[in-house]
Amino acid sequence: PFIDGLLSDSSLLQKLRPTESENPGAAIRIREATDSELTGGREITSETLFPLVRGGLFYALDAIDESYRIARQIGDDTGSYWHGMIHRREGDFDNARYWFRRVGSHPVFGELHHAAAAVSPDMAKQSSWDPYLFVGLCEQDKFGDDQHHAELIKLQRIEFDALFDYVWRKSFV
Repeated sequence: PFIDGLLSDSSLLQKLRPTESENPGAAIRIREATDSELTGGREITSETLFPLVRGGLFYALDAIDESYRIARQIGDDTGSYWHGMIHRREGDFDNARYWFRRVGSHPVFGELHHAAAAVSPDMAKQSSWDPYLFVGLCEQDKFGDDQHHAELIKLQRIEFDALFDYVWRKSFV
């Protein structure tokens, strides 16, 4: 219920490059919540991935620094993907590409590509999810080519939902 309440907010992830959280009260609630409050009492079976649930919530609220502090501690491909997402939103596009290279392919790419292709003609032309294309389009947007801006906001939410769902499911396997 705690997480569902936070993620049901339609105003989440509406900025490609946030400078601060629009909802500092919610960030405080996430920071202070126990793991049990976040999980609704479910038993966590992946102590490695579960921190990314909290980090993902910070990410969704545009509390990028707090999300970064968590993601940088997770050394697997999923942590690297979150790391790349954070750097992309910071506007540090070369660093984002570096972290996406460390990921290689990720288990959510098929699902992510399918959802992204439904909203993005550029993504539909790819054979799989392409984080580099997404980074490139976000970089173009930052430097004034905003013709894809609405599409990028949708892709950002699709990407978040896929990764967050993956982390959530894997935290209880």
